[in-house]
Amino acid sequence: MAGKRLILRDPARFKDPASLTWERYVALQAKERERYHAERAALPADALAFRSVSPRYLERAVEQFANNYFPEEAATRYIATAAAHAPFEALKTSCLFQLADEQRHLEMDRDVFERAGIPERDWLPAWEQPGTTCRFFRHVLELEDSIEIIVKANFVAEGAAGPGTFTVLADGAEARGDLLSAVNHRARIRDETRHISYGRALVKALIEDDPSNLDVIQRWQDESLQLFAEVARGGARRAWWDGFLDSYYRIALPLGLRSTPLSL
Repeated sequence: MAGKRLILRDPARFKDPASLTWERYVALQAKERERYHAERAALPADALAFRSVSPRYLERAVEQFANNYFPEEAATRYIATAAAHAPFEALKTSCLFQLADEQRHLEMDRDVFERAGIPERDWLPAWEQPGTTCRFFRHVLELEDSIEIIVKANFVAEGAAGPGTFTVLADGAEARGDLLSAVNHRARIRDETRHISYGRALVKALIEDDPSNLDVIQRWQDESLQLFAEVARGGARRAWWDGFLDSYYRIALPLGLRSTPLSL
């Protein structure tokens, strides 16, 4: 049975924290692309060809590359759905800005796979194995309601995963000689922060508009975190998981949401 859909009765309550217009967004992204390409151009040729990492690192990194690439690929699709079905113009505009961001991230992550020489036939199996984010993102891809998509994907998932997670990933990649992944992760942080901010602004507006919306948002949070918990099932990646939850609860608990009971 389909779950309850939330309606923001007063769309004026939603304000994009970044206050972006199309003109400002285009200028911002031009600057970001210029900065990214300059940082990438400064990398040694060995780093760009993944000759600065060990063969063992590449074997182990395939799963991480997949956990970068396929969520971005999913995001280009679910945010396009959210934009198409957005119930008011300000939300649609935020979704369209994000769609352009996600397409750029997808290009960056494909570039990593290709430069690392990993055959494309190996990409998807690496993501579909147990212990990845695959189940959560496939769930979001089944959704059609814009508000549910943004709450689950931006507020919960990105709110938990960034920007601290990307800093950790960047530092870890750099320490192992993977300088291209480090540059990509750091470039991603600036966009992900905006996605989280407008997701939080939407949640705050929904609760202020109708306090009973909190119960539905709590259910969406519980569903999302239970799907994400597979990444840490059996004690794997426990330190990452603890940081993931801590990052999310910092933005969720002040809005009246409760911690989700989870068994790992």
